[in-house]
Amino acid sequence: MRRARRGQALVFFALTLLLLALMVLMTLGFGMRAKERVEIQMAADAAAYSQAVATARAFNAIAVMNRAQVAHMVAMAGTQSLISNSSQEYAAHDVACPGVIPPPVWFAADTAAATQVQQLQGRAGNMYRAGLNIYGRLLSDHIARQDLTRRVAQTVNPELRAPPEGAAKSFSELNGGNDVPERDAVIQSIKAGTYSCGVGDGTLCPSGGGIPALNATMGSMGWTWVHNRPGGSAGFGTGGAAVSTAFRRYGSASQMDPSTYNTISGRNSTAHDHGRVVYPSRCPTAPPIPPVALDAWVMSDELQTHEDQHVYGARLPPGQAPEDGVPPYETHTLGACVVCPGIWPYSIGYNVDELQAGASNHFGQPKLYSILYRDYASDERRARPDPWNLFFRFRFAGTETEFDNSSPLGRIRPTGREDVQRNQVALSAGQVYYHRPRPAAQGGGWREPPNFLNPFWRATLVSAEGSRDDRPADSLGAAGFSGHARTLRELHSVGYRGGGPSDRGY
Repeated sequence: MRRARRGQALVFFALTLLLLALMVLMTLGFGMRAKERVEIQMAADAAAYSQAVATARAFNAIAVMNRAQVAHMVAMAGTQSLISNSSQEYAAHDVACPGVIPPPVWFAADTAAATQVQQLQGRAGNMYRAGLNIYGRLLSDHIARQDLTRRVAQTVNPELRAPPEGAAKSFSELNGGNDVPERDAVIQSIKAGTYSCGVGDGTLCPSGGGIPALNATMGSMGWTWVHNRPGGSAGFGTGGAAVSTAFRRYGSASQMDPSTYNTISGRNSTAHDHGRVVYPSRCPTAPPIPPVALDAWVMSDELQTHEDQHVYGARLPPGQAPEDGVPPYETHTLGACVVCPGIWPYSIGYNVDELQAGASNHFGQPKLYSILYRDYASDERRARPDPWNLFFRFRFAGTETEFDNSSPLGRIRPTGREDVQRNQVALSAGQVYYHRPRPAAQGGGWREPPNFLNPFWRATLVSAEGSRDDRPADSLGAAGFSGHARTLRELHSVGYRGGGPSDRGY
């Protein structure tokens, strides 16, 4: 009698169950890695976009501050114009009917207008300080050390980290190799002749917008004049501007001459009325012949220069005699100059040298990187190991290769960021761009180049490559991920293109 053989099916079932368990664990492991890969890349994209949005908002705020500065300077010149005009009116009444406008009333009104002129100039200077503070906060609170990227990453997953060294590209795009600008330091560097803003100094010039802002002010109502009174003028010029015949009032935009845009200086603020018949409407009895008032003008210099003038009627040139016992350099002066001589407050300007570099550097528009990583050998991972993470050892042709996917169990090597197996890394790029397009029917392109006088800055996600100074592998290496950088370069050497030109290095 033969004994029955039993249990073969149990053996096959156990082997099948083991294989099924291994497949499930591998699926969970690969799925978790894929999920984490998507998570870290989405976090990097969100951080890069957030950086670009914060920068675009800062640029728009700076543009608004510059426009507010222009508005204050226009108002200042307009007030100067009213002082000149009312001075001529007062002189005509003083000739036709002396005393009808009491001198104390006139002097009080003149002093109040002069005070307003000085206040408007001071507030225009405060706009520059405010814009510089906004820019400094952007650099120090958001860009430097990848602080904004870190906050975004921590919101997505607390184990995601943003290496401070990853901020180098973004900071350089905005500010070059310079320190975070502070007003007093900028002023001192300009006085010392060490201030510069050119290629490699970033998108923004902390004091590069004086001439554009001055021309924008003069252009607000006709490039040379800032009012519409016939027979009078107001502007910003040299000491001789008060009696210069070179200043004209343009009647329309078609009469403007672009070649003269840069001929106006910010040496002083002046207004001039001359050669007109003034009808003294306040006189009790109208004079038989309306008096012809002589030239009237007001010119205000910086506080340090006592050349301020106020001339009208009986107050003949040079116009520096006391007025109601007070000299004009106390009544009609402006604030202290920062780099003398000059009354014009600084403005934040766009880096024209970077703009002129053209498309090879996106016309100076900044591209900002965000770099994140996940450390699979971190203390958090070791404290909460995933049961499906396995350790593999492969033997081929007498050699042995290990792949450690179970770092929480302690078998991973004590490496740093350079280890590709230990660190999962994501890099993303956000572009800050100026958006004021011309309709395609009109030829397309920009209405004007990027600038800080119009608040039309926007943000978007772009490829990390494409510009002359886009080197994602270098950025990864600088942040400590040398293994990842080497892998990226090797991919490039065999034909990988991540969206940039084929001849662009890594």
